[in-house]
Amino acid sequence: MNGKINNDVRERNVIESFYIDQEKKTVHSDLFDGKAQEIAKNIIGVTTNQLRRIYDEVKSIEPKLNSIAFEELEPYIRMIKVKARYNIARVKNKRNEKAYKYLTSFINEGIGEVKNKKDFYVFLSLFEAVYGFYFEFEKNSIKEER
Repeated sequence: MNGKINNDVRERNVIESFYIDQEKKTVHSDLFDGKAQEIAKNIIGVTTNQLRRIYDEVKSIEPKLNSIAFEELEPYIRMIKVKARYNIARVKNKRNEKAYKYLTSFINEGIGEVKNKKDFYVFLSLFEAVYGFYFEFEKNSIKEER
C-alpha cells in the first residue's frame, strides 16, 4: 500500500461499527489494519503535535477504567470530542482542512461508538493502530514532497 492521501474525504461514516455482529462480540477483522490504514492516510496533513495531543487524551482514560465505574468516566470520554474539536479549530493551516475534518469525524464517530469498557478498549486500539500507520504514511508523504 502506498502512502497517498485519499482526496475523497467523507465527513461521515468513517467508522460504521467496531463489530460485525449486533451482540457486539466480534470486532471487525479489518478494523486495526485496513480501516486504520484508511483513516491514517486521510489524516495526513494533521500535525503530529495535534494528533499526539488528542491521542494522549484518549490514552489518559485507560488507567482509570480499572478503578472507576464506566458510568462515572463516560462524561469525560465524551468530553474528548470537544477537546479534539477545540485543538483542531485552533489550527490556522487551512491547506490541510480536509485532513482535520476527517480526524474530527474519526474522533466523533469513534467516541460515539463507545458504550462500555470493551468499546473504549476497541476505540483505543483502533486509535493506536491509526497512530502507528499515520507515522509511516506521514514519513512517506514528506519524502514524496522533496
